[in-house]
Amino acid sequence: MLMHLIFGPTCCGKTDFSIKLAQRLGWPVISLDRVQCCTQIATGSGRPSPAEIGCTERIYLADRPLVEGIIEADAAHAALKCVLESSESKLGMILEGGSISLLNAIMRDSYWSEKFTWCIHRLPLCDSATFLHRAKRRIRQMLSPEEGVPFLQELAMYVGHSAELGVLEGVVGYRFAITFARERHLSLVDLKKIEPELKEALIDGIAQEYLDHAKWQERDFPNIPATWKVQELDPDIVIKMDITNLYSGQNHS
Repeated sequence: MLMHLIFGPTCCGKTDFSIKLAQRLGWPVISLDRVQCCTQIATGSGRPSPAEIGCTERIYLADRPLVEGIIEADAAHAALKCVLESSESKLGMILEGGSISLLNAIMRDSYWSEKFTWCIHRLPLCDSATFLHRAKRRIRQMLSPEEGVPFLQELAMYVGHSAELGVLEGVVGYRFAITFARERHLSLVDLKKIEPELKEALIDGIAQEYLDHAKWQERDFPNIPATWKVQELDPDIVIKMDITNLYSGQNHS
């Protein structure tokens, strides 16, 4: 089976790339994002909307209540194998995501070198100015999405729920928003109605946290194992996208 692996740091366009590739090939996309397994934080985790997914198929490795926490990498890895073993797609699959711990689990396991041939799409981290511009656009869309629950509403729903808030304090974006409110003696509900100047400060801070996280990801992504059978990208199958086109798309991971 042929596997397309799309990976790179947050806000580099992985999700948009995977959807376009799925449209071209007709294959399912499996999200390797562990945070996206929590449906209650779909907006803040960067899940694409049904309209964006369109006629393509996107598979998540779990449907997990936030109170249970983010799925561990080993559990996500086991779930990924189960999805592949039960899949009706015989030609290939598209794996997309940026979870370093899950990618490490995959690349340590000989299962992946024995059973599959790979096409690798490593999306790079852009310069800081371009990244921050893109991240801020994404955050504004999260605050007022066309579909789904706004980011700050997702956060406000867990006021008084210490277990869920504890989980969110470990998630990029939510962590900064919680700290931002605490430092200004605001409730999380108050964040939904802050004045424009303060809202811009919130957006700037979340964007910077995304950038810091992206730099960490860029530094620590694992190398593709030498034992993997990697084939050259076929220009008749693989979408040709230069980096400027990639960064002009939607604002997903």
